[in-house]
Amino acid sequence: MSVESTSNPRTPQVLKDISVLTGGQGGDGTLTVSDLLARYFHSQGLYVYNSRAVLSRIRGGYAAASSRGCTSPILAQKAEQDVIVAFHQDAVTFGAKSLSADGFILGDDKVVTTPDAKNLILLPLSITAASKIGQPLYKNVVAFGALSVLMGMDRTAARGVVERRFGRRGEEARTKNLNAFDLGVELAEQNVGHTARFSLEHGTASNQVLITGNQAAAYGFVVGGGRFFAGYPITPATSIMETLMKILPPYKGVVRQAEDELSAINMTLGGAYAGARAMTATSGPGFSLMTEALGHAGEAEIPVVIADCQRVGPSTGEPTRNEQSDLLHSVFASHGEFPRFVIAPGFPQDAFDLMIASLNLAERWQLPIIFLLDQALGENLQSAPRMTLEHATVDRGKLLTEEALNAMTAYKRYEFTKDGISPRTIPGMKGGQSQVTGNEHDEWGHVSVNVENRKQMMAKRMTRLRLAKSELPQPLLWGDEKARVGFIGFGCTFGPIREAQQMLKAKGITSRFYQARTLWPVPVETLAPFLSSVDVVFVVEHNYMGQFAMLIREYVSSPNIESIVKYDGSSFVGQEIAYHVEQTMKAHTSYGPGKTPIVLHESEGGGF
Repeated sequence: MSVESTSNPRTPQVLKDISVLTGGQGGDGTLTVSDLLARYFHSQGLYVYNSRAVLSRIRGGYAAASSRGCTSPILAQKAEQDVIVAFHQDAVTFGAKSLSADGFILGDDKVVTTPDAKNLILLPLSITAASKIGQPLYKNVVAFGALSVLMGMDRTAARGVVERRFGRRGEEARTKNLNAFDLGVELAEQNVGHTARFSLEHGTASNQVLITGNQAAAYGFVVGGGRFFAGYPITPATSIMETLMKILPPYKGVVRQAEDELSAINMTLGGAYAGARAMTATSGPGFSLMTEALGHAGEAEIPVVIADCQRVGPSTGEPTRNEQSDLLHSVFASHGEFPRFVIAPGFPQDAFDLMIASLNLAERWQLPIIFLLDQALGENLQSAPRMTLEHATVDRGKLLTEEALNAMTAYKRYEFTKDGISPRTIPGMKGGQSQVTGNEHDEWGHVSVNVENRKQMMAKRMTRLRLAKSELPQPLLWGDEKARVGFIGFGCTFGPIREAQQMLKAKGITSRFYQARTLWPVPVETLAPFLSSVDVVFVVEHNYMGQFAMLIREYVSSPNIESIVKYDGSSFVGQEIAYHVEQTMKAHTSYGPGKTPIVLHESEGGGF
């Protein structure tokens, strides 16, 4: 056993911002350690950000999770790790390069084979769990107990976290996990000593909640009047359905797990046609299967929300890793032309608010909404204020009451109107009968190939892209309004960009950030003045081609757009973005018309 010398105990280093990486093989319980740490940090009033990098398998393969706690608000993972918990040699091999100068590695001596690694503490985690509890899997809670000593945790609070986490699973699980925690404490005190390596400051974020973007979107669906959901399990969108299974039935809502994505989207169309506010959720491969039904929603003017929680593609790609490469698919999916809105939140409250807005927009404009999430925003746990109901209104658009229907001389489901929106009924209303088809049709819903009718119907549907612009979610602007350096991003890039802004400001570079929330139709009316107000703008996104930058260049003329892209499956950290900006500012001392933009590609590091 290799342990740190205790002959000269050090004074604990007080930290305001700490990050702990836990790595091992799938099935080692890495996510459990990260979850326990997040719960402990939260109990101490710290802001929390948890991220994961696991494989799409139950056991085997390298899996890692990072838990960050800070006295100040945090929005992304940290580049450096202060502690690494290694349940496998790979955690040392892959993680040691990101270890901070004063950090340490807590390793399981059964599997970690580099005793000379920097600041390594080896303890018999799995052997102790197997011999004292009967199952080596409890090594994860043994490790958490040891961390409580090494990280200077409040012992009572840390033990309470374990009790609350496992107490709901029954007395046996509760007792075994509390025993595992106590064994970890004993191991650390006997082999390393009572002196902690770190001491964590208390924070003031006790009023925050821990939530993911997927969970926030699910809550927004319920609060916004959503009452029918159909889906098929697919990473990383599944937690939307799992959350709704728990919270929607008490509000007389229905959740259906379909046999595949084709059934899920068609069930959703049926629910929406029948009068319910309806949604489905999927990821790239499932969204591809849904494209024919998406076109049906456009042709038949059925209001639905389709949440696409993006992952690495194409095909199966990397189901558990982060990317934003479905943007162009969201904008142009399905054959033919029909209107749809693509909406993208950037943080949990945003996901909550924009889901409510999407339900309203879908019904008001009678078209499909693509609600664009991504793996990092969707699955990473973070601190957020309690959701507010400030924007929780319900607008059902031109949904006719029986009185309004009876007052009409004739009901035409697809009646030509100035705003392109036709009054609609709920099936079963007397006098509200109509045909619904995927074929082109006339005002009554009858199949038609009449040339003049086709021209009118296309104009009726497509005019909504123009008329709805003022009602679509507006961008949020962050930073110094007088700054000449700009950022544009959407989704999970929100946090890293905000942290990069803080880092750049500390070095004398002020910036403005245009957080795009409506991606389609391209919000030219707000993008154009933003682009003209800065000398250079960095469009930050997770894909190879710089898809959002491509769309912006197509619709807005600006010579000073530069791309920062990352497509290796890991998420940006603030340091990467700040570094790219600094290097570009050094290379280009001035910006103006005619400058050739530099496309900046992914940097080394930044993931785990």
